[in-house]
Amino acid sequence: MKKTLILCGLLLTMAVSRAWAFGHTTIITDKTGKNGRIQVPVVDGIDNKLLENNINHILKDKAEKLAKTAGGNAAVSYHITMNRPTIFSIVYEAQGNNKVYDGVNIDITTGKEALTKDFFYTKENFQNNIGTSAYVFGEDGVFLSSGDNAPYGTKVPYSVLLPSINVAEGARFVTSYKLTEAAEDKTLYLHTGELVALYLKANPTTGFNWALSDGSKSTGVVMIGNSFYLPNNDRSGMTGSPGVNISFFGFSQPGNYKLTFNYQRSWVKDAVQSKNYYFVVK
Repeated sequence: MKKTLILCGLLLTMAVSRAWAFGHTTIITDKTGKNGRIQVPVVDGIDNKLLENNINHILKDKAEKLAKTAGGNAAVSYHITMNRPTIFSIVYEAQGNNKVYDGVNIDITTGKEALTKDFFYTKENFQNNIGTSAYVFGEDGVFLSSGDNAPYGTKVPYSVLLPSINVAEGARFVTSYKLTEAAEDKTLYLHTGELVALYLKANPTTGFNWALSDGSKSTGVVMIGNSFYLPNNDRSGMTGSPGVNISFFGFSQPGNYKLTFNYQRSWVKDAVQSKNYYFVVK
């Protein structure tokens, strides 16, 4: 009977764990300083307590340092600009002798401040739109600070930053969609700046691969990159070993789009197979 109860309890725990798929990080508020005038964000519920403690140390240190920068008996508040399961962003505001601001992007997987190189390719597009400005992530774009301790008042939409997004990490802060062969001839509704990953079976060792047709290329379509992987049961990499090609793309402008992907050799004009996908972008 005891073993039965333990087993039932274990199964119940597993079921609850699967049911509670948290879509954001739990952030609560602590009050410190004289008369509790400093509001400090506190993360709760992270399984790795070492990471959680490190994150909370960063958050408290940011708030207290900003209070000193503001001077006087400063009051500090904050607001969350983005909250995802593995990353979140916060802007602090301190009002004392001066009104000052600071921002922070927290990578929960490392327990540290997020690094730009993990999320963006810092090439021409990034330099032109963000450059050396401090920024925080938002739900549909990043917010830039205009200078040291200045407000984060300038928004750069993700639709503008699409060419700079590191696709390996992009889904952590940008709304993303996975499409497969089953979505052929069907329509996906989405917004500018969101990411699409199209998974199609391929065998590039034979010279064939999927590519967007020339006729589908337009100003509003932003192709970000491609990736390929073999199934777990076949890592030989030999000719005849099929895998999956992933095409990453997004849209910088609203509109109705028909994208045709061709399966062909790059040096051969005609495709052996074509697939059409439709998008309504708001």
